[in-house]
Formats: sequence, structure tokens, C-alpha cells
Amino acid sequence: MSAQASAAVTPDVALKGDSSYFRSGVYSRHFNSNKGNVGRLGNEHDNYIELSPSVTLAEVDGTDWRFTTTFAMQSQDNGAWQATDKAAGSGEDIAFANLQAFLRVSGLLDSDKGAALWVGKKYVRVDSHVVDAYWRNVSGNGVGIENLSLGSGKLRANWTRRDDSLNFTTKAQGYTAVKDPSRTATNMFDVEYGFAPFDSSWASVGYTLVAPQRYASEYSNYGYKVKEEVGNGHLFTAVLGEALLGGWNNTVVRYVKGSTAGAGLWSHTYTGSKDSSSYNIDIIDFGAVNFTENFNMLYHTWFNFSKVKNSLSNSETHGRDFQLIVRPQYKLTKMTRLILEAGMFTSSSDTTNFGDDSETTNTQQQKLTLAYAITPDAGNAWSRPEIRFFATYKHFGHNEGRTGTYDHDYTVKNEAGTVESLYTGRKTEVYFGAQAEAWF
Repeated sequence: MSAQASAAVTPDVALKGDSSYFRSGVYSRHFNSNKGNVGRLGNEHDNYIELSPSVTLAEVDGTDWRFTTTFAMQSQDNGAWQATDKAAGSGEDIAFANLQAFLRVSGLLDSDKGAALWVGKKYVRVDSHVVDAYWRNVSGNGVGIENLSLGSGKLRANWTRRDDSLNFTTKAQGYTAVKDPSRTATNMFDVEYGFAPFDSSWASVGYTLVAPQRYASEYSNYGYKVKEEVGNGHLFTAVLGEALLGGWNNTVVRYVKGSTAGAGLWSHTYTGSKDSSSYNIDIIDFGAVNFTENFNMLYHTWFNFSKVKNSLSNSETHGRDFQLIVRPQYKLTKMTRLILEAGMFTSSSDTTNFGDDSETTNTQQQKLTLAYAITPDAGNAWSRPEIRFFATYKHFGHNEGRTGTYDHDYTVKNEAGTVESLYTGRKTEVYFGAQAEAWF
């Protein structure tokens, strides 16, 4: 681990994933994690480690050549031993990934020493930490420039690409016979300009073109075509941040249009068959404030309005979502604090199929977590490492189709050998545990 990676890291850096991260714990029962809806405190039961070694390879004529990579491991099992071989019947659940591997050089421009060029696989994302949700995520293999001075602000631009699989079908049989999934690609061309509109503030405007690569000429020679027609997606963002009560506040407005719109808040790639008229509008507000020397709070709110049209099934869904999470923290001693996190999520959608009457779906979820935490600086909301002892209550009221505790049905076989659902899970969950979390 380089000196940079092992040094103290500010939250602004850590929350962008450019540092190492760890969380793990023990819990009184397995539970259905829905952190993206009602908050993550006392609502994560995995073991997760990200290690991000970074090293300077050369320093020549004022340039700095730095290599950074990130390796991650995630597991939701709590066994004494876990390995990647996944022995038959072991039930082990573990995954490894290489999330970043890029070379970055700064100082190439004499007139703008802070500007940098990078090539490789890199995080390009920003999130709201309380729900661990990335409202802009164009990470992938690519090339980009960042921190380029332009007027009074800074410009970032990059091209990233993600390879995936997509079904192809024979022309003769229309959409009935499907060829084995073949490799396809999504190209993302992303640009963002950041500036300070007034003292103690920051702002940015951005645009992303999500363009799936077409293979019409390549595959048509062999009698195949893409099963689902995929169009371009467009992501527009505007951000205004400002100092607030000894902390900060970010307000984000997002507009997503086209094939990308179906994924809502987390949209970052296309979903096939979504009509070009589909859209998502998001208003996100989050931040951290200090009411007194001993009392601070993290918070997150989200409003969403959407229309998603599926051109294959001729269905159209209009959705409305609201989310609110607050995490007040009270310092007890220099290294201890009490934390309370309350979260709620509501969702309502109306779907019309083939012009028939619409079907309405409503969802409600709530969570309340009380935690006692030990950390080096209990008065700092972002202080890590941290050890927490917590108890959590969750409610899945009016949540059609969602199971509770174990996120699956309990089933039995009748005399005919047919599997029948016996129990779909609890609508409320109560559990307790201890968790450690750190970034470094």
C-alpha cells in the first residue's frame, strides 16, 4: 500500500471510491437488505473489502505518472472458511472483482499543471453515502481528461465502454428463436463542468450520451438481428452545493431520457426495448450539518417522476417515488456517540398494457436503527474507523409481491410432488448486531 493510500483520507475523496474500504459484522438473523430505499445503517449484512493500492511510477519534468487499481471481495456468508472454489453443496457466496486499473498522468500542460489524462478501467461516479446510491455512474474501461481549467471552472470529459451480452434472433423466425447471447457494448460519452457560482458554494452541469453499439451489418450477414431494438439514452445533471450549518448541502436535478430511463435513480446503462419517449426526473437533496459541537446529522431526500414505455409489450408505466432518510448523531464522549437512523420509502405506479385499463401498484417501507458507536472523533459525522452496536426495526407495509425476512418463499411439496408456497416471509423485521466500517 502506498503512502497516499495509507494516509488519512477526507470524506470527499473516500466517498468517490478512490480509497480502500471495509465493512463486516455479525447479526442476530439474516435479513432482507433494502439500504437503497430506507438507509444503510444497520441494514447491511455482507462482508465487503476494497483495497486500492496506488503508486507513483515516474516523476519527470514536472509530470506525475500514477498507477491505481482496486480489488474487491464481497460475501454474505458467515462461515469460518470461504474460498473461490465453491465446493458442491457448500452454499458459499463469495465474489472477487478488479474494479479499477488505470494510469493517470498530470502536469503535461505547462499552463495547467493540475489537469490530468487517464486511460484504463476507472471509477467515474458520485453517490449519496447514506443510501449507497450512485446518481451518476459512467465507470468502465475508457479514456478521459479531468481537472482541466476552463474559464473560472474545471472540465472533465471521458469515453467509457461496457461490454455485456444481448440476445439475438433469426430474421426468418422473428422474435421466437433466440441465438445464444452474444457480446455487445455500451459506449458512454460523458462531460461535466464544475464551477463556484458564489462564495462557499460549488456547482456543475453535465451530459452523458449512452450509445449502444449496433451490429446490424456484422450479424445480418449471418441472418441474425438484435432481439430488442435499443436506442440511445441521454443523462442531464445539474448540481448546486453550498456550506450549511457548519456542514454542506447538495441539490441534484437529473433528467434521463430514452432507453436508459427505465433504471431510474441508478440508471447508467441501457435496458433494451425501452422507447425513446421514456424519461425519469429526479430531485435529490443530501448533506451533513452540525447543529452544535456535539450534535450533527446526515440526511438524504429523493423525489422521482417517471414514464417508462416498453415498445415490445406496448406497456406504459407512470411512476412517483419519495424517499427520506435522516441520521442524527449525538456525541457522548470523545470517542463514543449515539446514532439514530430513520428511513422511509414510498412508490406508486400506474401501468397500462395494450391500451387496457391501468393497474396501480403501491409500495411502502420504513426502517428505524439505534446504534452505539465507537470512533476516533465522535463529533465528526464522517469519522472512521467505527465500531457499532445496533438494533434495527423494519416494516414492509403494503409492499405487494415482496417477501420479508429471508427474501424468498417457504415452500413445501404436496402429495403430487408439486411445490406450493407455504409462507412468503414476514412484513416486519427486528434484529440486532455489531458492525465495523472503515475507509483508508
